Amino acid sequence: MKIICVYVDAGKGHYIPAKAVQEELAAQGHETELVECFDLLDARFFGRLNKKIWRFLLKVPPFERHFTKHHDQNTAEIHFGNRLMKLMRKRLFRRIMAEKKPDAFFTTHTYPANFLSELAAATGIKVPVFHYASDMFYVPRSSINNKIDYYYVATEEGVESARAAGQHEEGLRLCPFPLQLSCRKTEKLDKATARRRLGLKEDLFTLQVNFGGEGLGSTRLLENLGRIGVPMQVVVIGGMDAERRAHLEHIASKLPSDVEVHVAGFVDNVNEYVLASDIIAGRSGINTLVEAFYLHRPFLMTELVYTVVASAAYAERYHVGWNCDNDLEAQVRILSKYAHDTALLDELDKNFDHIPISYDTTALAQMVVDDIKAYKERWNLL
Repeated sequence: MKIICVYVDAGKGHYIPAKAVQEELAAQGHETELVECFDLLDARFFGRLNKKIWRFLLKVPPFERHFTKHHDQNTAEIHFGNRLMKLMRKRLFRRIMAEKKPDAFFTTHTYPANFLSELAAATGIKVPVFHYASDMFYVPRSSINNKIDYYYVATEEGVESARAAGQHEEGLRLCPFPLQLSCRKTEKLDKATARRRLGLKEDLFTLQVNFGGEGLGSTRLLENLGRIGVPMQVVVIGGMDAERRAHLEHIASKLPSDVEVHVAGFVDNVNEYVLASDIIAGRSGINTLVEAFYLHRPFLMTELVYTVVASAAYAERYHVGWNCDNDLEAQVRILSKYAHDTALLDELDKNFDHIPISYDTTALAQMVVDDIKAYKERWNLL
């Protein structure tokens, strides 16, 4: 089979699950292609505009939450996009189908899920469109479209959210979470071994401050770590340019001498840094958060964008993280509690075993293949 996996270039949250599924499908012997939505549909101007808007919103989380909530409740934007694509890209879609001959599209963002399912319906071409809900804990209304053939969500809460919003039951699937290959292959080291490999001190309380792939976010917690009053080592990771790195290193130089800060920046072995940490703090991108669940590390959420508000509630429900959105005093209080008594972390560790998320990319890829076969049987395409 040939499956085209489509994402939107707006951070790693949509790219990582698309790549994880594409890699697993390829490992199972299928022909695959990983492609960006606006590249596929030759609409790069809209892709650049979307990315600029998204990056701007990330810099101002309170405004982002208000803006995104409005668009979640008002789906006019996606409906306009659907009409525009049907008007302008039907001929292109026919050419894509003739040249690439895919058996299915697997998408990880609202835009390609809507655009491709609408184009398939408008052209009368029988090709299934799958949508994996990257937000997973809560489904935006703009992603609901009953022309999408299969709608995959990795939590019961997300499935119920999609059902309540009107996604048709027939194609709604509870699925495993698609761990990326680097995480699946990560050796689950104990903290001391992971720290030794990274050149960190083995017996020192270790905090990871994560600014995400874009390197955005408030530095207030980092600036106030001296208030905790416990010797610690801090690893700062995330995308950053030279100016941002210099700023973070300047902040580190102002902290007490018993707070050792290592500005690592963007790293390929992020999971080793997770395993070396006692607590991860920062912006809670959903992939980062769920991979922390998988590796049994609690997450202190310092800033929330709209799509991860539900994930913060989920982490608190299972007692594996804390929602301290824009609350510096709560952040300092929680870190102080666990840094002074690390035995509390051992008690918290058992909570990860009660999280009802399946981590199985192989099983998800097989679900996709099985559903393609079912689609072909239904429409006599075998």
